[in-house]
Amino acid sequence: MMTSEAISFSQPVFHDRFNLPKRGKIKRDEYNAVTWIVGAKHFAVIINGEIRYCGTKFPYMSLDISSTAAKPIIIGSNGQGKKYIRKIKVSQLKYTPNAKLKKEELTMITKQSNNMISNIHRLITSEKGENYWFNGCAKYVMECLGEKEYDYSLFAGLTGDNFTQHYKFGFPGDGVNACHQHNGDSKFFENIFAKCGYSATFVHSRELCENKEMYLQTLLAYIDKGVPVITLGNDGPPFGVFIGYEESGKTLLFISGDNGEPQRISSNKALESNKPDIDGWIFLGEKKENISLAKIYRSAIFSLPELLTTNNDKYCFGAAAFRKWADDIDNGIFDNITPDKFDGWGMYQNFVCVLATNGSCCHSFLDKALALNPDMSFLKDVDALYNKIKDMWGELETLGGGFNVTLEVLQDKEKRAKIANKIREFAEVTDEIVKVLKDGLQKIKE
Repeated sequence: MMTSEAISFSQPVFHDRFNLPKRGKIKRDEYNAVTWIVGAKHFAVIINGEIRYCGTKFPYMSLDISSTAAKPIIIGSNGQGKKYIRKIKVSQLKYTPNAKLKKEELTMITKQSNNMISNIHRLITSEKGENYWFNGCAKYVMECLGEKEYDYSLFAGLTGDNFTQHYKFGFPGDGVNACHQHNGDSKFFENIFAKCGYSATFVHSRELCENKEMYLQTLLAYIDKGVPVITLGNDGPPFGVFIGYEESGKTLLFISGDNGEPQRISSNKALESNKPDIDGWIFLGEKKENISLAKIYRSAIFSLPELLTTNNDKYCFGAAAFRKWADDIDNGIFDNITPDKFDGWGMYQNFVCVLATNGSCCHSFLDKALALNPDMSFLKDVDALYNKIKDMWGELETLGGGFNVTLEVLQDKEKRAKIANKIREFAEVTDEIVKVLKDGLQKIKE
């Protein structure tokens, strides 16, 4: 499809979008010859005899689609009015196996039954405040691709996890990324990698189950190339990466969280889920753009004011999260909860962990962003405000409203009122952070 003198297409099978500006120019008011070659090793576009694009190493090229049902070919004009087509020819490139037989010798290529990525280690170090598992997964995949600068801190900043309080009563997720996942926002994860210049495809469990064998073979092909595949979901591995396989793929190996040793799961269980439109796998694609590290950090800072003021019917972030949390405590949300129904982590301590983590662990990202972008001097003030949140966390613990909280305290009107007021102070500091960011960003250009 060609729009605005661009070549635009979706990769076969994975459907991630590519847009190549200024490569689709055609002759006006004349017939044009357009050829698409979707091959096993090359994806090419030829216009009027000129090769405008030729891509290699697409993820779809790792697939064995010989047994996949044929799909219809749809040709349209992208809503840009009528297009008169004189002739269409669709043909399949003949595949010739690369097999050479010497006299009295037969060479067979066989696929190995077991394989594992060599660089196996923990994804996160929770004792250092690396509490958001997805960011550890993303860092590990990038590390396997040789991208040493794309560390945990970078991804915790790109997702916003290390900067943003979230709140929804009883929500089990651990941060911004979990809020997006549980609301079926797969584009959020694809966009995180796009900010680093990489294409990525989130395949929901529903799609995995529709074509199990194809996606399983894709997973094995990725591992054979030394590239892990991220899995998000609670019915199989929760926020982990597949790093190997046994028995030709009947058993998959994965690591998650603080575990440094591979765990095993049957491929059938890994493919299935009770949340088919939420859980899924993330396949990283090719590097589409070289984006400087300075620009990656800079763009993340520019996105913070909007992120810290998000407030909708699904979740709220930043100051709104603190205020909603405080209001729920004040209004007696715990009054009718019995001790046997009280989930301290899911109902309360999870949110304490987030404010403590962010107050303590966002500073390395801010330091790096400032080192790469010296004009962002206002980040020193932002850093100081997050240090203030870290200090206030100790005050919350003293009131009995931190990790040491009890149901009895939350049902005591006098004690919980003091806790709620302290939490509102976190909201005020967050308001100040947003103001410093907005004022500073107005003075510089992105």
